[in-house]
Amino acid sequence: MEAWLKAFAMKAGGIIRDERERRGWSQKDLADRVGISQPAIKKIEHGETARSKYLPKIAQVLEIDPALLDPSLSPSGITTGAKSSGATKKPLVHRLEQEQLIGRYDLPVFGTSQRGVGIMVLSDQPFREVARPHNLLGIENAFGILITGNSMSPEYREGDIAYVDPHIPPRAGDACLFQSDRNGEPEAMIKYIDKDPHHSDEIWHVRQQTPERKFTIRKSEWQRCYVLVGKQSGR
Repeated sequence: MEAWLKAFAMKAGGIIRDERERRGWSQKDLADRVGISQPAIKKIEHGETARSKYLPKIAQVLEIDPALLDPSLSPSGITTGAKSSGATKKPLVHRLEQEQLIGRYDLPVFGTSQRGVGIMVLSDQPFREVARPHNLLGIENAFGILITGNSMSPEYREGDIAYVDPHIPPRAGDACLFQSDRNGEPEAMIKYIDKDPHHSDEIWHVRQQTPERKFTIRKSEWQRCYVLVGKQSGR
């Protein structure tokens, strides 16, 4: 494998690993979602597979721009070069500004206070803005919340900032932010969806980590459900 191609593969593998771990998934979890084997994911993450045909599917599952994993998947495309006159052209690499690497510091983060076990009260105004992770670049109305309590530990610990994409439809297995205005204040809690959200028109089937338990909540009381797409560790 040529050095520049190996560098692309290593970079792509690191992005995939970071996004997978951000979601608390194992390599097998990601492999099952993509429809390939765990060893195949391991090779891709270690940069041993150059330009795997599964990169577009992996990008779709992780909800990231495919061009982050392979520049040739960008709309404009980047060629690896064809042999001409016995020489191989090197790919054109553009320098990215720092803002493009980490995203603008414009993602609002809302504070929380704990009310009861596993329930938080959201602030009505963000208390800070942080750099956007690359999977939220250009996502309108995305936001973050400061975690209070440890009912979703170890994936989401107190002090972490959970990232929210309000446009992704929830599905079974997703970690989600549920919101309610039932007590006149914006209450929230983070739980996994345990069954297909369409299983019932009246209730959500959810589960939490600490202590581990499953239960149901009424959709009439917890009207909004937003999918979490990662976190910023508070440690």
